Amino acid sequence: MLDKFKGTLVGAAIGDSMGMCVEELPMDEVIMFYGGKVEGLVEPHPSSPASFLRAGETSSEFEIVKIVAESIAEKGKIDIKDIIRRFIEWEEKEELHSYVDPYFLVSIRAIAEGREVEKGGSSIEGALPAIPVGMYHYTNPALAVEAAKAITMITHRNEFALDSSAIIAVSISELLQGRFYLEDEYKYFIKLLKTFVKKDETKYYLDKVENLLDKDASYEEAINEIGNGSFSLEAVSQALFIFLKTPSDTQNVIIQAANSYGNYGGDTDAIALIAGAFAGAYNGEESIPIAWKASLKSYNEIVKLAKKLYKVALH
Repeated sequence: MLDKFKGTLVGAAIGDSMGMCVEELPMDEVIMFYGGKVEGLVEPHPSSPASFLRAGETSSEFEIVKIVAESIAEKGKIDIKDIIRRFIEWEEKEELHSYVDPYFLVSIRAIAEGREVEKGGSSIEGALPAIPVGMYHYTNPALAVEAAKAITMITHRNEFALDSSAIIAVSISELLQGRFYLEDEYKYFIKLLKTFVKKDETKYYLDKVENLLDKDASYEEAINEIGNGSFSLEAVSQALFIFLKTPSDTQNVIIQAANSYGNYGGDTDAIALIAGAFAGAYNGEESIPIAWKASLKSYNEIVKLAKKLYKVALH
């Protein structure tokens, strides 16, 4: 189980690090610069929002995951006040969040100033805290969903973001438990996810994922059918499709998710972060290529955090 906990966070970090290099770039620009798909932790493309980062570093999206994981690990529980405090401290250090979702930052600033957070915010960033929450409550998906939604609502008070948070939390908890053999049982897995979401639109996206898997659709077809933008249902559904297409092949999952830019660009770091977390939770850290782990700047720190979270989750 510890290997799966490490796999979840390391997979998320590597997916984010690889995907940030080509975020919002169309396919032709990626091919011109890299000569083909990105298949390692490389220098970000000069036109990427992450162009100021170095190879092997992670973006603000993984930082959101890490902040929540650190709070749970240190407090030994889910402490909303502590998470808010950490979010505010992070928001005040502008050099740490150069291109995170503006809505996320606006919401945190409102809280810091004692103002009410406005309803809205459907971007995937609001749902990312569900990853460490799913780890903490890995034996109880229902608790994981409620806690994940509570944290999502700190910044994103939108039903689609909440449903996306539920999908991530349940997926992580179930994958850590290993109750599904996904090569044959993906339909049952998707059916379970549907029981935890509220909106018909969310179920429609999950149906799309299932239909694409049924017909063994290509990755390009999935981008055209589901989308690959920052809208939470697009990002989480795209990540889910890519993971479930080859669930036991962590390396392929992360490469395909990081290269999910399509013809016009997409939110590749968020998609690869989520898909990497899913694959890491399902297959464990040992399934992640050694070369990638060696290139990840914060690898040792992330492994230590995963170990702390694992200890807390056992109690």
